[in-house]
Amino acid sequence: MQIKEADKEVLEDNERLCWHYNSEKPGPVLVLLVGIHGNEPAGVEAVKRIAKKSANFEGRFYGSVYAIAGNLKALEQGVRYIDTDLNRLWELFNTSRDYSLKNGAVKPVEYLESLEIKRVIEAIINRHADQLDDFVFADLHTTSSQSCAFILLNDTLSNRELARKFPVPQILGIEENIQGTLLSYINNLGFRALGFEAGAHDDEISIERSVAFLHLLLHQAGNIELTDVERRKYSDIIEVYEDVPNTYYEVIHHKLVDNAEDFQMIEGFENFIPIEKNTPLAYEHGILIRAPKSGRIFMPLYQKKGHDGFLIVKEVSPFWLEVSGYLRRSSVHGFLRFLPGVTRTGNRSFEVDLNVARFLVKDIFHLLGYRVTEKNEFTLICYRR
Repeated sequence: MQIKEADKEVLEDNERLCWHYNSEKPGPVLVLLVGIHGNEPAGVEAVKRIAKKSANFEGRFYGSVYAIAGNLKALEQGVRYIDTDLNRLWELFNTSRDYSLKNGAVKPVEYLESLEIKRVIEAIINRHADQLDDFVFADLHTTSSQSCAFILLNDTLSNRELARKFPVPQILGIEENIQGTLLSYINNLGFRALGFEAGAHDDEISIERSVAFLHLLLHQAGNIELTDVERRKYSDIIEVYEDVPNTYYEVIHHKLVDNAEDFQMIEGFENFIPIEKNTPLAYEHGILIRAPKSGRIFMPLYQKKGHDGFLIVKEVSPFWLEVSGYLRRSSVHGFLRFLPGVTRTGNRSFEVDLNVARFLVKDIFHLLGYRVTEKNEFTLICYRR
């Protein structure tokens, strides 16, 4: 396909495009996003290591792969962000909080970074506009606590299908609790997208897991074909701990903090450690915070930037996942508007009045594949993913 001159300029000699590999053989378009947080360099390093060995792909590579570096200024300083979290502003575009509407105001560094990333993504999409169904996006991260590898995904059937090809836990519907992520922006464009968390920020194993994941992703997306020996090798590297079930999880509690400087997680919590209700977890303004529910601790905050103190997750029954898959492909969606307190607001969206619809609202809409967020204390917005 003939690429437009403007898109060609964006994709050529762009420091943000840290790796591009293209084959004459037709195949999928894989877009990798790394370094969205500046204190998470493992994904950037993993891409560099694969790029150095890309000659090994000769003769067995199909399609194209692009790797986009995220917060360049924060990466230079080794900090999570400069002014605001780059991975929390992607749903502000075209809203009243869109930074572009604040004429005369100083724009956060991350807003300008997001515009540049957006331009590169759009140029890649335009270049491959005749194969939009073949796109796969992956966003690579690390955590401030010790952790096994895991995958985050917006809960769509196509994302589930891809994510289950990796031997790690899968966290469903994270976008309801952590809003404004790049993953959500990509999914809203209609593409498959996964987030991969490799482990602690500065651990060498996080780089090794990221490299292994990228090889497996290239294989599962259809860009290369690994041998059975290679698949086993890379799967063993990212495989989870024996005491962490390799299954789906959902978030049942999200502790938000106003200021990370006033929040202190008690030492020793790693991702997926089982906890009981009332377990002491952290201090905020000197006040002890206990677990409000039993489950597994998830993404405890051990850094002084960020607003997500910790989450609690629980396993999701495979039975309900099968039921939800069946219902999402059925015509039952057309009957939702007849439920008490439910009003259709668009082709794929509903508002729910909680004064009328009191029971199992989130469960029903989740089962059918809807993202559920709060408009206010008494109203839910349900949008079909």
